[in-house]
Amino acid sequence: MNVNLRTDAKRHNLALMKISTYHKAQGDNVYLNGVGSFDLTYGSWLFDFTPKEICDIEGGPGIDPTISLNGFDDCRPDYNLYGCDFSLGYTWRYCPRKCEFCIVPKQHNPKEHNSIWTFHNSRFKKICLLNNNTFSDPKWRETFEEIWDADLTVIDENGYDLRLLDDEKAETLKRTRFYKNAVYFSWDFMEDEKQILKGLELLKRWKLNGHNTRIHVLIGFNTTEEEDLYRCQKIVDAGPAPYPMPYEKTPYTRAFKRFINLHYYRRYKTIKDAWKDYEN
Repeated sequence: MNVNLRTDAKRHNLALMKISTYHKAQGDNVYLNGVGSFDLTYGSWLFDFTPKEICDIEGGPGIDPTISLNGFDDCRPDYNLYGCDFSLGYTWRYCPRKCEFCIVPKQHNPKEHNSIWTFHNSRFKKICLLNNNTFSDPKWRETFEEIWDADLTVIDENGYDLRLLDDEKAETLKRTRFYKNAVYFSWDFMEDEKQILKGLELLKRWKLNGHNTRIHVLIGFNTTEEEDLYRCQKIVDAGPAPYPMPYEKTPYTRAFKRFINLHYYRRYKTIKDAWKDYEN
């Protein structure tokens, strides 16, 4: 049987990688975004704006965040599908946050801890965790101990909850080897300021506050321009790099994101002064 896997995911799609493993074990020919006629076509879509073809079976957040391609969870990912040089998977899917802008609370993510060895391939020296909130896992330390024991480098895509950071967690991140030394956090809401500033101080204490540490800053959701400037200034003062994440693409959010990412502010005493000049 010829099986086609359709997706708008550029780098990887874990669901399709597991489906590929299943069908190859049945002796089927599997194609990624193939063109032509196939006996069976799966569609796994990340974005709702993606033009979609008719598929026999489909799911993913781009269709409905509550729909998953069930029945393949026990399959290990087919890393050859994307030509990956790293392992990919979850040790913990759940996130206790109920952020309105986020799709994760709409998904069915169990409070279930898994070993990296349920998906890690020992031929790789890098691992990418897709966890939604690693530090909310009661067994979070076990994940890092497995990573250390296997001498792995972590590819950080989703980052860590700065509000949950303490000395033990900061020391753990400091001990862990990250790809390109990149570690990500976020500051989404002004009401979290006290916890975020405490987290930034911990990053400084454990020397995790270099420019390779990136703090995502949600803009265009429920904060003002003044609050966006304030958060970015506090982050820069602590050492990491702010990275604006527009909730909606507007002239303001596009300009602000470009302004910060160009590091235009580094020539000025404050980000606010730089923004005034940049706007003019």
